[in-house]
This record gives sequence, C-alpha cells and structure tokens, in this order.
Amino acid sequence: MTRWKTIAVLAAVTVLGGCSSEHTWAAKLTPTGLPQFVDAGCGGPGVRAMWVQAGEKEVWRIGFAQPAEVRELTVGQKPGGAEEEVAWQRPDGAEPLRLSVQLHDGSTPVVEFTLDGLKDGKVSYDGDYLTADDFAKKRATC
Repeated sequence: MTRWKTIAVLAAVTVLGGCSSEHTWAAKLTPTGLPQFVDAGCGGPGVRAMWVQAGEKEVWRIGFAQPAEVRELTVGQKPGGAEEEVAWQRPDGAEPLRLSVQLHDGSTPVVEFTLDGLKDGKVSYDGDYLTADDFAKKRATC
C-alpha cells in the first residue's frame, strides 16, 4: 500500500471511530434513585428502543414509533412518540444490569452497571465507574 493510501485509511478509521456510538452511552442515578441514561456524544442515529435486562429478564423497555433523538432518559419517562412496553421493575441493588440502546443505524450500544455501583454520584461509562466530575470531562459539549 502506498504511503498516501495508508494515510487515507488511517484518517478514515480515525474519523469513523470518533463517530462510533458504541461507547457514548452512560448510566447514572437521579436524586430519586431511578436510573438515568445519558448519551455522552452529540447525538447520532435516532433511538428505536431502549431496555434494561437483569440476567435474561427485561426489567424495563421503551420503544419509539419513529427513531427519536434521545440525549437523556430516566426510567419511567415517556417522551413524545414513545411507548413504555415494560414498566420499571426495580432489581436488587447488587444485581448486574445491562442497558441496550437500539439505534436507527442498526447498532446496539450496551452499558453494564449495578444500582449499587451508581451510588454516591457514580456514572457507568465505557466499562468503568467514574465520578460525576470525571464523566463531565469525557462528555462532549454540544
């Protein structure tokens, strides 16, 4: 491969990697103790559905008639065009949970967390529990 082709491929990978929706979602708790899901990027493909699983059991699911721009959503909220298909069923605080976000482009980013892990203002993001301040540094300003 020529040097220019190599540079072009690396540039494309960098640009596409920067736009990936795979690691833009995070989970945190609201002051009332409900999980809130946050897109740390500046938007992207519209959201078709979001759900939380505890093991094989769905403990919450929301779907959208049309792909929707969602930057933050708290369990129990029902934004316009959305239907809550499974009402929130609070699991044990130590139980591993998995948020899946089905996007219009076909990708499905996942955030793994526990409710106990989110206590004291922690945020589950990109496989780690961060402080709110550390997460704010990583979150894009749009």
